Amino acid sequence: MRTFDRCVFAILLGAWLLGATGGQNAVAEPTAKGPYNILYIMSDQQRFDALGVVDSRVQTPSLDRLSKEGVRFDRAYVAQSLCTPSRASTFSGLYPHTHKLQGNVYGVDNVLADPQYNLSVVWPSLLQKAGYHTGYIGKWHLGEKGPPCFDEWDGYNSNLSHWTGKKQQSQYRSDQETDHAIEFLERNKARQFALCVSYYPPHTPYDPPQKFADIYTKSTLKPAEYWGAVTAIDACVGRLIEKLDSLGLRDRTLVIFTADHGDTFGLRPGSSHKGVSHDDAARVPLILRLPGVFEGGQVRTELISNVDLMPTILDVAGVTAPSSLQGVSLVPLGRGSVAGWRTLVCNENDKNSNVRGIRTDRYKLILRLRAKEGVPGIYELYDLQNDPGEHVNLFGKEQADIIRPILDQFEAWGKTTDDKAGLKLASACRQSLDKKVEK
Repeated sequence: MRTFDRCVFAILLGAWLLGATGGQNAVAEPTAKGPYNILYIMSDQQRFDALGVVDSRVQTPSLDRLSKEGVRFDRAYVAQSLCTPSRASTFSGLYPHTHKLQGNVYGVDNVLADPQYNLSVVWPSLLQKAGYHTGYIGKWHLGEKGPPCFDEWDGYNSNLSHWTGKKQQSQYRSDQETDHAIEFLERNKARQFALCVSYYPPHTPYDPPQKFADIYTKSTLKPAEYWGAVTAIDACVGRLIEKLDSLGLRDRTLVIFTADHGDTFGLRPGSSHKGVSHDDAARVPLILRLPGVFEGGQVRTELISNVDLMPTILDVAGVTAPSSLQGVSLVPLGRGSVAGWRTLVCNENDKNSNVRGIRTDRYKLILRLRAKEGVPGIYELYDLQNDPGEHVNLFGKEQADIIRPILDQFEAWGKTTDDKAGLKLASACRQSLDKKVEK
């Protein structure tokens, strides 16, 4: 079989398996012509709409340019809307109900080595074994100490000030981390590398350099300090990309920008900032740039999960992905649409995995084990086509013909990913719906 024919066959087979399994155990052989370097950039608590290309009131010129040079995935969701579980999914390619880490962790040296979690296989370790020089800079939130999968470590678990000293009178920590990242790029430009740069802002407390907050003092976007922190991070990203390109590494490096979750600003019942399945917290920016693979200013609307990042990175690195991964490489989407892409994406919340947010092309169905104070019932249904802000809960017997097919799809996905808690939630919802219909 010719090389071209083999590539086409692999893509078509992967698409078929993706539709049948929801991503788990899909074709793991690399499809990109790697290996490429990896520059993985993550912010913390940055909403999906905190981009100028989404909302013109937001000033993010660097990320807007990156979007035009690469591919922006407009419907990207995190597996859980909380720092540690989301990061665990990003690095493991597994959903929280599989990797078992469902809450924030403090006081543990290395979460990846903790036997109570399924996190022993992560993409930095696989790249390191493949000969990559690996580095991590910034917030980690998966342990107090640097894990052995990183050759260079300049990270911390969490809860450090956004400033290296006194607020507004010392160096902004993100600026310092950018300096360190630039040094890493300069030192390692001649070798195969994978660098993670994880900025803590715009996570609370919102306290960016005053010049960035001042940009939004007259804006309708509030709070001004949050959006100022978004613009401050954008400036850091701009410096990183400028250095990468000036070193002649643009064509050899996959650049990824995303966030671990969004921010509700306390406007969602049951949430101060995160931990819910509404788009404010569960949907994040995702931009990938790699000439020849992710380029051309595309905006993809397929449903994406951050469990897809590990198989994507391994694909680009030329490393065969473990068949246990529950995500799927985004490389085929970067090169054009693929028939059979997933029809839903799931976000789970609550430390005991008792909440599921099920996003289809048009609807969002939220399932809970129990109602929380101030939350509008155990079940919620939103028509995102007509109500993108998720303000009107439509759940009820009148919508049974919409809800049941969503449950059918979710249960098929839940069986594939062994989501026992999710299947119980779906069964309870179905029973509740049947009772309502019988009345």
